Amino acid sequence: MIVRVVIVDDEAPARRRLRTLLRREPDMSIVAECNDGPAAVAAIREHAPHLVFLDIQMPEMSGFDVLRTVGVDAVPAVVFVTAYDRYALQAFEAHALDYLLKPFANQRFRDTLDRVRGVLAREDDRAFRRRLEALLASGSTGGGSGAAHRIAVKTADRVIFVGHDEIDWIEGAGNYVRIHAAGAQHLVRDTLKSLSDRLDPQRFLRVHHSHIVNIDRIRELRPWSHGEYIIVLADGTRLASSRSYSDTLRRLVDR
Repeated sequence: MIVRVVIVDDEAPARRRLRTLLRREPDMSIVAECNDGPAAVAAIREHAPHLVFLDIQMPEMSGFDVLRTVGVDAVPAVVFVTAYDRYALQAFEAHALDYLLKPFANQRFRDTLDRVRGVLAREDDRAFRRRLEALLASGSTGGGSGAAHRIAVKTADRVIFVGHDEIDWIEGAGNYVRIHAAGAQHLVRDTLKSLSDRLDPQRFLRVHHSHIVNIDRIRELRPWSHGEYIIVLADGTRLASSRSYSDTLRRLVDR
């Protein structure tokens, strides 16, 4: 059996590594490579692959959003490719076919392919689909208690994990966010809305269309004009709230 494969990752080096490893396997045929969610949806619908290597953390449309859009019946097998920490991976271990934790070794990749081959040979994909549906229906793919407690910052040669308790504030810049943590700045390819959905709302507060703050880092709230505030953080950083988020700040004061 020749396995039709779609690779989905927003980073070219990650796609290149998967492509290189898959080309060593004579029974694997790459039918499409995608660098974002919408392209992945189109490729899955067009090629009806047996297997998808799917990055989870992508701007605008996450890997989970891709699966919800195409429907699990259109994806016989999915291997998640992720930089999530071990805490978040508990959900994948319970529901998914397999996952690759970046950066992964060659042997780990071969073990994953062996597992995929076994499932496809047994035509055992119905049980996998039920598990995948349970994962998408659970709270493990978003924020709150099921969210990871760290953010993966991918650089050219490594992955840095920034703990939520280290973060002071986060600013959005299109398809990127800049994380300010412990005096350092980390640029991550993600949208502020997507990241906000994965953060604990009891700890992080959206105060502006471009700003999220760690509530524990707020030192002062100074009323400004038209119900807006100047937010002073523990390190002296000053941020202006926007009027549309003023109610959340007032609720914080009342609480």
